Amino acid sequence: MFPKARLRFQELVNQRGAQLRSLSLEELEQVGLQPTEHITVESRPSTISILVQPQADGSLRVVVQGFMEAKHLPGKHVAIDGFYKHPDGRITAMDPEEFYEFD
Repeated sequence: MFPKARLRFQELVNQRGAQLRSLSLEELEQVGLQPTEHITVESRPSTISILVQPQADGSLRVVVQGFMEAKHLPGKHVAIDGFYKHPDGRITAMDPEEFYEFD
């Protein structure tokens, strides 16, 4: 069972991803230039970054990557969401294996 703070943090990352899915390619390119967001989730320091990576086919791979300090042990918890936005407006999911690139 996930602790409440970790679930809340994953929800925040998923919300950012949902908001980004509604943007155009041009808007997403601008979002990728934003700095890392520093937040606190239930007293734990956390960060959320948005990575926007152009692909050879003209689509963008968009990854929302979050790190939250662990409570009792050294280290961080990772929360991640991601998708591809295509030039025709379609959105496709990233393969789960792709997320390992961002841990």
